[in-house]
Amino acid sequence: MESTAVKNSADVDELTRLNDHFIEACRQGSWEMLSQILSDDFAYLDGNTGATMERGPYSEALGPAPTLTIDQVVVHVSGDTGLVSARSSAQPGRYARYLDSYERRENGWVCVHACVWRGLPNMD
Repeated sequence: MESTAVKNSADVDELTRLNDHFIEACRQGSWEMLSQILSDDFAYLDGNTGATMERGPYSEALGPAPTLTIDQVVVHVSGDTGLVSARSSAQPGRYARYLDSYERRENGWVCVHACVWRGLPNMD
């Protein structure tokens, strides 16, 4: 039987890979890439305005962000739920924070929800 520590390590590795995939899709503005990891029932919440979007409108709002960088990545796994948060920046000195929620389903992990808070001060 696989230990919880090994399972969590593999899950953290997979969620880290999916996070990198998500960020690269945003850099490229590639809906084709992003749609590979989003669930059909994906939803987005703008942390500043409270506005929400379903998968369709979210795909239309996606544009390339080639200078997007991330750091302070944290991955938390609890059962079949995975949370990935990080600080992001597309311009030096201007930061956002995001939290993406993943669910383990029959075919693996999928992102079911994302939330971004923009315009945050530098919090090292």
